[in-house]
Amino acid sequence: MHIETDIERVRELAEAKEDQNWRFRTFLKGVDLSVKELDSIAHRHYKDIARQIDCGTYANCCKEVSPKLSEEDVTRLASCLGISSSELTAAHLRRTEDGNAWCFRQKPCPFLRDNCCTVYDARPDDCRSFPHLHKDEFVFRLIQVVNNCSVCPIVYNVFERLKEELWQSKRI
Repeated sequence: MHIETDIERVRELAEAKEDQNWRFRTFLKGVDLSVKELDSIAHRHYKDIARQIDCGTYANCCKEVSPKLSEEDVTRLASCLGISSSELTAAHLRRTEDGNAWCFRQKPCPFLRDNCCTVYDARPDDCRSFPHLHKDEFVFRLIQVVNNCSVCPIVYNVFERLKEELWQSKRI
């Protein structure tokens, strides 16, 4: 299967397939696979596709996603920048709607320069983990996955592979 890497094409395709992606999400919620089995399949596709895509080419997550920052993230980031946590929050952060975390005030990330993270070693845990496809319990994060199909070429291609393997074979 062809791996789509052009970010604009990924966005167009994901938007065109939005209804299909939501139907596939519903299918995955009821598919006759254990959580562990579905994780294994998603992880296999993630490993294969992530090996073939250089995220630094796009850095689209840094341009489009609003990561949540914990207090530990704020402390680590402030230390890296040589400023206090309160200086960092005043300059770049705001509380999330639920008040339980921080997020950047603007997009793209204020620490993105030429598609590179200028605070890479101190980046927030949410950034370290993106696109979260390596995590267990994939089936419980499907809304996030569908939303990220238009943002991340890795997510888009993994979801397409899952459709091909799990959905299209069941529909025949």
